Amino acid sequence: MSVAFSQEIPLEQWAHKHPEASTELGNWVKKHPRAAHRLFEWDAKHPERSQELVNWALVHQRENLRVFMAEHRSWPEIEEFTSHHADAMEEYLFWCRNHAAAAKSLMAHSGGLSWAGNHLYKEYWNMETPGKR
Repeated sequence: MSVAFSQEIPLEQWAHKHPEASTELGNWVKKHPRAAHRLFEWDAKHPERSQELVNWALVHQRENLRVFMAEHRSWPEIEEFTSHHADAMEEYLFWCRNHAAAAKSLMAHSGGLSWAGNHLYKEYWNMETPGKR
């Protein structure tokens, strides 16, 4: 089963259209700036993989990141997420599931999560030294 991503709104309007989801994602970024930095980088480099993760989270409501990792062993960044940012990533999956419409809307845009990180939440994660895990 697949969750369709449709480009329903421009990225610039995403936070206005989904204010609660936007606030909660911002709170996640504040709480986990290093994980957010890595996730935004990953989305910029591999938007199709990021979209697949969100799609998977929405279809597999009760599964954790380790299950996704077992299905995607060829993706080295998933190992990093589970090794260094497991709690943060589980919270991100929870956010996706709690705000499915907002997550789908954001992911409808290739690199949408990276865009949000750089335009809506940069002040929260950019304070971290780039490259640190």
